[in-house]
Amino acid sequence: MKHRDFQKVFYKRTLLLYLFFCFFCALIVYKLIDIHLFKHEFFEKKFREQSVGKVEIPAFRGKILDRNGVVLAYSLPAYSIAIRPQRIQTEKLSQIYDYISQLGVNISKQKFIDLVKDLKEENVPFYFLARKFAYKIDNLQKVPFEGIEIIREPTGKRMYNFQCMRDIIGQVDIDEKGIEGMELYLDQNGYDVKGKDGYYELMFDALGNPNYNRIIKYQPPIDGKNVILSFDVSLQASIYELAYQKLEEHKASEVTVVVANRLGEILACVSAERDHNDFVIGGINKLYEPGSIFKIFTVVTALDTGLSPTEKFFSGPTIVVDGWFINNADDGLYTSGYETMEDILTYSFNVGTVSLMQRIGRKKFMEYLEKLGFYEYSGVEHPSDVKPLVGDLKDEPNIRFATISFGQGIAITPLHILRLAVIIANGGYKVPLTFIKDKNVLKDKVLSDWAVSEIRKYMRSVVVRGTGKKAEIPGYFCAGKTGTAQMPSPTGGYRAGKYVASFVGFFPYFDPQYVIVVSVKEPVGMYYGGQVAAPIFRDAAAIVISHYGIKPYREPNER
Repeated sequence: MKHRDFQKVFYKRTLLLYLFFCFFCALIVYKLIDIHLFKHEFFEKKFREQSVGKVEIPAFRGKILDRNGVVLAYSLPAYSIAIRPQRIQTEKLSQIYDYISQLGVNISKQKFIDLVKDLKEENVPFYFLARKFAYKIDNLQKVPFEGIEIIREPTGKRMYNFQCMRDIIGQVDIDEKGIEGMELYLDQNGYDVKGKDGYYELMFDALGNPNYNRIIKYQPPIDGKNVILSFDVSLQASIYELAYQKLEEHKASEVTVVVANRLGEILACVSAERDHNDFVIGGINKLYEPGSIFKIFTVVTALDTGLSPTEKFFSGPTIVVDGWFINNADDGLYTSGYETMEDILTYSFNVGTVSLMQRIGRKKFMEYLEKLGFYEYSGVEHPSDVKPLVGDLKDEPNIRFATISFGQGIAITPLHILRLAVIIANGGYKVPLTFIKDKNVLKDKVLSDWAVSEIRKYMRSVVVRGTGKKAEIPGYFCAGKTGTAQMPSPTGGYRAGKYVASFVGFFPYFDPQYVIVVSVKEPVGMYYGGQVAAPIFRDAAAIVISHYGIKPYREPNER
């Protein structure tokens, strides 16, 4: 090839290479501009998806405390122990077992050895041997055997301090989510007891391991808020002991005792049962026909609708409604034929109560059932809470209203009759019963001052000269109402010889501070409310008096 031809070829090739190089550089510049200016967000998102992630930092669950600040439930940092079976040397299984036993893992030696061998055969890479089994482990990083890992759990271990509060508070699962009792209710109803988890936003390496030296953002966890209950755990423990003592004394199937203050805050709530279901409270979720204790409702409704306390109403011995005969109880208390509202309540006349209902009228009677809370939940913060069974009474026959007036044909819980007594005790203000301290405010006036004053006197009369004499504590002016009801049969009618004895009351009657309801199901032997439940009220009231150091009262008109 001639020199001139060579130069031409060389020049063309050099120019082609130069143009290719320029095009390549332009392409790189274009790509850089495209990436940095036009597709910046897209590639940044891709980068973050592949290299940046979050590591959650769980929050600790808040404490649950009683009204005096005593801790009822709290969370502790917890440790779990896990194994990687493929890394464990079979010849060291005996030594490994001795090590984990010293840490507190509760498993037999043979079961542990068999478990590891089975996991090895199944090629299981990771297995939790014990979750949250310890709260403090020394030398955490110095595990002397390969294939054994001690892990600090992200959530705590929930601890409960008092057996007598177990059914009320409930429990959480392994990850501290409420599954029973108040723990469940609080989670489901907006109480910030769970807190808010925090997180690290940081770089991850190619193997997916977080690099804590390259933290992009840190959001600290916010621990759950503490919940202060209305309960006094010391009083609860005493009432718990009383209820179980009376369960044995009366050979009953259930004894419920609930103590509240005039604001409707529950101070103690116990249902001692023969057949007990954990985290379920019979006094909250078991409906029953209240019997004569419900006459409080009929009498206070009559007072609030304007019936005169001096007027006398037909009281027996028998009244006929829709062809049905209604009699007074065969308890040795006899009527002169016509009685005032005070004596109707004092001596618990069924016939007199029906006469009152007839004077009130169906419309007002239904209105007050709703007004005083007998179509509502009691209000307590517990999944067991239920509504009474009343039904739509608009088209019901007169006999249905007649029986409801003295506590048959309606199903309520002890808490609903307690709620009525709280309304009377606080001056006529309707409040939900509550397990939370300082929640209620007296603002919904549903009974007149006059009606409240009168019904308190009548309930005092029940204790002084009526069916509730065994509820009295000298110097404390107890007031209340007894109830005795047959237990309904699942097949219809009533169970022969099976009764519920009950009493609801407060003290002192002229300025009530504490309200107590007692119900005793299927007592053996004596079964009238005045014989069985009234003495338990007295014992519970004595516990409250002793617990709070309450001195005897003097009536306002005493000098």
